[in-house]
Amino acid sequence: MQALHWRDEIIRASRAGDMHRIDQLAAQLAQAEEARRLLRALTHCPTCAASVAAGLMSKATTT
Repeated sequence: MQALHWRDEIIRASRAGDMHRIDQLAAQLAQAEEARRLLRALTHCPTCAASVAAGLMSKATTT
């Protein structure tokens, strides 16, 4: 269902020539995909969860 929403929003913005909105939608979609990837890794197995957690901690300490 969410995929249809993204598609419809992108089509509307494209038809309107609204590049700013298309950029916003692309950024939101990328964030959603990253969150889904992290969630999948966290729930896959303990090793994957530890790897993701370590990566998140290293990002938190470097920014």
